[in-house]
Amino acid sequence: MKCICQNPGFKILIILTGIFLSGAIMFPVSGETQAEVANYEIRSNVENASVYFDDVFAGSIEKGSLMVPAETSNKPVYHLLRIEAPGYSTYNETILQAPKPGKSNVYRGILTLLPPQSIGTVSLAISPPGGQVFVEGTFAGTVDQSGIFTLRDIPAGYQIVQVSLPGYKDWVDRVFVEANMNTKVRVSLTPVTTGPMQVTSQPSGANVQMNGAPVGITPVTIPDLPAGKVQVTISLPGYQDFSAETSIIAGENVSVSGTLTALVTSTPEPIPQTPESTPQPEPTQASAGLLSIGAALSALVLFQKKR
Repeated sequence: MKCICQNPGFKILIILTGIFLSGAIMFPVSGETQAEVANYEIRSNVENASVYFDDVFAGSIEKGSLMVPAETSNKPVYHLLRIEAPGYSTYNETILQAPKPGKSNVYRGILTLLPPQSIGTVSLAISPPGGQVFVEGTFAGTVDQSGIFTLRDIPAGYQIVQVSLPGYKDWVDRVFVEANMNTKVRVSLTPVTTGPMQVTSQPSGANVQMNGAPVGITPVTIPDLPAGKVQVTISLPGYQDFSAETSIIAGENVSVSGTLTALVTSTPEPIPQTPESTPQPEPTQASAGLLSIGAALSALVLFQKKR
């Protein structure tokens, strides 16, 4: 059993087991500040309106009001109050003061009924049927085999309407919707007879030729090509050419990717050179005559010395 006794300066907690007093613990409370709960009372003229505090849903208005618990504080607070309901204007207010202990701060949010929106109807007669319809980028439905598609409760004014069907070009138009009127629009889809081709290579920056004619540098996309077979050549200096044949399909994106192989340049082996002997010049007749004269003179001189 627990018994809590209080006096102005202390809290005494006494724990009893049977009749045995096991102990007593005293907690000083002098100077303690405890948060006391109060409320924000939110009132509105619209029943079931949604109330948000700091963009968090706090509840709905019932019987004209909603009590939102709040902690009291002597310091300024900052809360964003929002009250909203379908078909009504939105009420916004900034709360800067917390309620006093045991009190409620009252906030009144008056919502104004919005004027009825002007709307109209659009009837689409689509040929061929089976496509999908979009209004301002939002999917509206699929056209059945009758080819008639009706858009109801469309805001009056200009609206972007799109019809898409595989194998056909998208039909997109800015349709003026008249308030409380049925606007009729006839849609004729045009078959797609061309298709794009995307060419990439590794490494990139290679020249691309299609059927022998240059069409760009990789990566490149060639749009609106007629259906049929094409020859693609990718070339880059220092690499072997890449060639491929592909087929352009109407309405589809065809991709061609080529990995280029670097050319291997072989270095020729050196040829051993045998040193050539220096040719000796053969003696000419003039040289032989001079040698003979020299020999005769030498013999004459030798003979004179002996005498």
